[in-house]
Amino acid sequence: MPVLALIACSSSSEVAELSPEVFGLTAHGNSPAQAARLGVERARAHCAAMDRAFEVTRSHIGGQDYTIAFRCPRPDAAALSQAVGGQAAPGLVEPPRGWEPGPPAAQSGIGTGAAQALY
Repeated sequence: MPVLALIACSSSSEVAELSPEVFGLTAHGNSPAQAARLGVERARAHCAAMDRAFEVTRSHIGGQDYTIAFRCPRPDAAALSQAVGGQAAPGLVEPPRGWEPGPPAAQSGIGTGAAQALY
């Protein structure tokens, strides 16, 4: 019966959109840990309902309240970010690790005049 009493005293606000693609909620519990657990569970469930990942942008514990702001990134955005070394820059691929440019190619001596001075 004590477990039911603890659960009965916990609550959370509705999920609100704080800015485009950023959501937030506040959870209240009998302890800061319970409030945080409830807040994270509720935020994860919100993202899961959209078939998306879960990412905390910021959070705050104050007394028995836990406030969380979070994103629900699209799975394809997360995969793209992983594929290009953690940077979400479509179309840009880093060179393989350990790759170093070689020395500049030797001049062939072909060409004369002012253009050769540019090299």
